[in-house]
Amino acid sequence: MTLRALVQRLAQQELDWQGRHLLAPVVAPGRARVRLQGLVYEFRTSPADFCGFGVFALNASGLADYVRSASPPEREKYLKLWPRRQVRLLREVAPGSWLTPGGLVHEVERGSLFELVEVAFDGRNLWYCRPVLNTRLALAEEMARALRDGVSEHELHLKGLTPMDRAAFALLVKPVVGDDHERLARALRRGGGSLRSFSVDGDSFQVHWEDSRGLSRFSSIRRNDLTVLSSGICLSGRDSDFDLTSLVGVLEEEED
Repeated sequence: MTLRALVQRLAQQELDWQGRHLLAPVVAPGRARVRLQGLVYEFRTSPADFCGFGVFALNASGLADYVRSASPPEREKYLKLWPRRQVRLLREVAPGSWLTPGGLVHEVERGSLFELVEVAFDGRNLWYCRPVLNTRLALAEEMARALRDGVSEHELHLKGLTPMDRAAFALLVKPVVGDDHERLARALRRGGGSLRSFSVDGDSFQVHWEDSRGLSRFSSIRRNDLTVLSSGICLSGRDSDFDLTSLVGVLEEEED
């Protein structure tokens, strides 16, 4: 198929979708991500302040209008489209959003430190599915107790501990350097944003910040030069073109 034919086909599909109801999750305000005919699409939503799983209707202007919140069975149907994995919860960085070794997991119900959960990965975001119950449930409590007692990752010896568990534990026992806080805060201030919190994940920072309008953002940033690894919304593969300072204005322009 030629490029011209592909463009024409996609344009016709967009016309065919008008008026259809679509189930989609919204993380970044004003953005819905859906999977149609094997391809992933992102739509602007109205109203722009809705977050969570919703049902939307596509209108002629290309916006996805909010119709209602998705029911639990509808949510589960969407999550079945994506591969599953297991992760341990590390820290709640916003209501319902937890940091894990694999990134942020959204819509977590009653999470707890080091709890093992099953998540679905849609290619950009992790979504909470359910707790994993067929494991030694006391292990999470023992890991949390060891963290409180100042046990290092090398001193951690617990029955049933896996390499994944040890790596999750290590992320929380690594010291956070004060200079890193100031570097991130200064970079965001220059762009007009502000730092809420951050954590160190190997060679990257997982940063929770606010833009000049007070909207919460979650981005993955390279530690050595503060270039963007993942902006938190779709930038058509251009994430690495920006650093943390320039990202503030870029995301605001994308959503204007």
